[in-house]
Amino acid sequence: MRPSLGSLYRESEERVLRLLTFLCGIAAVVFLSVCQSPQTEPLPGKGVEFTDSLSGAAVFRITDNSVDHYSGNGIQNEYAKADAYDYHDNYLVLRSNDGHFYVYDAANYQQVQDLENLGGGQELEPRWSAGTHGTDHFYYLAGTRLMSYTPGNVLGTPVYDFIWAFPGSAYVTTGVEGDASDDRDMWAFMISDSLFHVMAVCVYDMSANAIVGRRDSFPDAVNFVTMDASGRHVVVCYDSRPMQAFHPDFSHPVDFPAGAMGHSDVAWTMGSTDVMVYQNVSNDFICMTDLETGVETKLLEIPFGTNTDIGLHISGNCYAIPGWVLVSTYGAENPPNGSQHSWMDNLLFMLELKESPRIYKVAHTHCYTGERPKSHYFAECFASVNRWGTKIVFGSNWGIFSPDDYTDAYEVRIPLGWQYGAE
Repeated sequence: MRPSLGSLYRESEERVLRLLTFLCGIAAVVFLSVCQSPQTEPLPGKGVEFTDSLSGAAVFRITDNSVDHYSGNGIQNEYAKADAYDYHDNYLVLRSNDGHFYVYDAANYQQVQDLENLGGGQELEPRWSAGTHGTDHFYYLAGTRLMSYTPGNVLGTPVYDFIWAFPGSAYVTTGVEGDASDDRDMWAFMISDSLFHVMAVCVYDMSANAIVGRRDSFPDAVNFVTMDASGRHVVVCYDSRPMQAFHPDFSHPVDFPAGAMGHSDVAWTMGSTDVMVYQNVSNDFICMTDLETGVETKLLEIPFGTNTDIGLHISGNCYAIPGWVLVSTYGAENPPNGSQHSWMDNLLFMLELKESPRIYKVAHTHCYTGERPKSHYFAECFASVNRWGTKIVFGSNWGIFSPDDYTDAYEVRIPLGWQYGAE
């Protein structure tokens, strides 16, 4: 069910919007045209608060390997699409850049637990339970099983084993980028063999403890699968063609428009419409598509005319404040020849899900893929917003390029009422 908190915001927001529409329309022209240069704040210490100059948001460094002793050279949240925080914001899960997962205390940033004993041969893909499920536990994947785990315990508890429905299978995964419905009842999975060849895609209903949809063939190689927030749609992302949405039983196929192949995440609009928000690689806009109708709405043009070196990720986890997504952008410290930094570069900002959207600039990322443009996965700053729209977690190398997989995790606490200051 839709969180009740969202309805509390809607009425107040509509009143404020009627007062600010004229002023915001004027301000937006100036707001989006201002270019920004890389920030050079000193590297903060673990747990030390500093204030970002964009919004006055408090930023904290969560991790420091000299204190935490995590595996490898870097650590950050798993990905933009997964909420790192549990429902009550007591814990957060982080992933080292060499694939180890850790639980941290969300209040004091102390490492609570190393989760190396939970692995089953694939990525763990921890997904926190809904608040209605009681304790702060998360679900994860091990071999062909969906598991449940409460921090502090030694072992996890099996929830469902897909081997019985898919003989010969070895692993279950979303492709790392998927998530369950907001209430954690509906799940979409790729079923693969021991060589990670996809055998089928299925939808699992946890309340019914049953597989309610299955599809064994697709028009292209499947990259990842996900449920939407309501549990009414499953989305299949392919390697080389636009995404498709289906009802949970794989009826009602909806083809996405041309170019719907960039980084993406599911979200709710203010009117509770299930959408996928993504970079359209054909028209160079951030767009959203209605999962029921397939209608695309252009949201925001990406300023490639100013800087060709702009990448971005989408996080739609803030279900308690529907109608918004977090966008995190990445690129080099110095733009390509002939380009200059745009307003969007190396930035965390909230984007409203409607035509002519408002934007709220949250904070700088202080993260660069290199001194000059290059491909650098761990420096892509795939930031994730929590369900309440109050915290963001992201990884940053803070302009430190050696070792090249160095990042530490940072938290931004977004000022209350931020959506009323959006322009």
